Amino acid sequence: MKLCYYKCWVTKNNNTVEYGYGLPWKDVLKEVKQFYKDGADAVELEMITKEEFDETLPRP
Repeated sequence: MKLCYYKCWVTKNNNTVEYGYGLPWKDVLKEVKQFYKDGADAVELEMITKEEFDETLPRP
């Protein structure tokens, strides 16, 4: 399965948290649906490249 890379911002009660995903699209969509089930006011996605995603990972 091909991976999709996204930055994700979830807003709930005027608090925004940023996540990063490198998952198949169907799994990203599951996460978005779960955020809404958990009471998110908004979920924003921005498609990014694998290189941009890799830059966000912790370095050893």
